[in-house]
Amino acid sequence: MTNTIMLGGPHEPEEIIKSVKKGVFAKRFSGGQVNISNGDFVFSLTESYLIEDGKITAPLKGVNLIGNGPDVLRKVDMLGTDVEVSDGIWTCGKEGQSVPVGVGCSTTRISAITVGGTKVG
Repeated sequence: MTNTIMLGGPHEPEEIIKSVKKGVFAKRFSGGQVNISNGDFVFSLTESYLIEDGKITAPLKGVNLIGNGPDVLRKVDMLGTDVEVSDGIWTCGKEGQSVPVGVGCSTTRISAITVGGTKVG
């Protein structure tokens, strides 16, 4: 699989953010891994922010999103109108082999996902 695109939905990105009481706004991903036999994954975020009462507040560091692909897809409950395709610099690989991949999606709200990291302070 070299390209994954999720179609947009009817919601403006601002509407999605305003609907979140407490959550994480994942702006940029830096990599991760997927167990293709069962769909379990972990993805690292290089840019993310806390959402509190519908507002993006503090920047976060060292955040990972952890879950199971089919399970998380069932928890998508809002999709934005702002579909964007990556710039094509991503790769996917296994056992020393890699292939360029493209990814695209809109602002997406997931009702629940495991967030891991290190609490500082």
